[in-house]
Amino acid sequence: MRISTFLLLCSGVSRKVLDKCPEYEKTKHISIGASVLFTALLAVISSYFAFSLIFTSIFVILFLSVFWGLIIFNLDRFIIATLRKRGDFLQELLQVSPRLFLSIAIAIVISKPLELQIFKSEIDQSLQEQMMLRLEISEKKHLDKLAIIDSGKKQFSEELRGYFDLKEQYYQDYKCECDGTCGTGKFGSGVECQRKRKKYEDFLVEYQGKERMIYDFLADLELEKEAVTLDAKEERDILRANFSFGLLARLQALHSLKSFAPWAITLVILFVEVAPVFTKLFTPKGPYDELLAIDENNFRFDYIKNLYQNEKELMNGYANRAQELKLIKREHASEKEKMVKELYKDLSQELNKHLNN
Repeated sequence: MRISTFLLLCSGVSRKVLDKCPEYEKTKHISIGASVLFTALLAVISSYFAFSLIFTSIFVILFLSVFWGLIIFNLDRFIIATLRKRGDFLQELLQVSPRLFLSIAIAIVISKPLELQIFKSEIDQSLQEQMMLRLEISEKKHLDKLAIIDSGKKQFSEELRGYFDLKEQYYQDYKCECDGTCGTGKFGSGVECQRKRKKYEDFLVEYQGKERMIYDFLADLELEKEAVTLDAKEERDILRANFSFGLLARLQALHSLKSFAPWAITLVILFVEVAPVFTKLFTPKGPYDELLAIDENNFRFDYIKNLYQNEKELMNGYANRAQELKLIKREHASEKEKMVKELYKDLSQELNKHLNN
């Protein structure tokens, strides 16, 4: 009995009116109250999962979850309690349309946290893939820079190797000419030997300058490579640290899932949410609705009657007040006339007295 009383409270019915109805009418509203209660419980559970992604304190999460459940409970109870059966389906449908849209919005809000919890592993995998994709893009960008640096180092090294080989070739030409084993075949420091020696020594100076310049370039490229490597590591650490696994990111990952399952859960919650509204909309007008309409009409009649009586009393009060004002005005006129006569009499006496003297 206590449970049925509580469920009737959830349905938002008037117990005074419902007590006059048959038993089956009470059963109908008990079922409607159960739907409202279950929707509120679903709201508490779903909001618990949602708030657990934002807060860490279990007390804060429980408080906010229960508070949100009470809000949904009050909204659903308001929607059901304010529906009125008029006997005209189109008019009732037009009347219920704003409440129906509100019920759909509530169902969507309730279903999302449940979907996030049910598809938690798929969402985590999707977020991990997104993070790895960003890391790969960042790594590819830095690898391209490193490839350019390595290509430059290779080019400078090959250029230096070419200069070194040419230097060695000039040295061998100079040595074999002076030894008499090649060229003119004359041993000793002849004209050709001196020419090749000078050619070698001039190129040696050029080679040494080129070698220093290339080594400087290679050192700069090595520093740049170290900087790019360090920048790649820092950017990778920043991407890992700043990558969001929060509520908004999870909702986006949920919507990116190529599956009908999340929509199925939304439809189930939507069905639970709009069930009380459709139940009351499609059920025929019952004794409770008739008695409630009579009570509302009686209230309107009593209100209009009291309003009419108050207006009548007010008009009578205005009429009485106007009559009193007229009497006061007449009394003032009589007193004024009396004062004028007395003043005229006094003036006449004074005038006669003056004439006699």
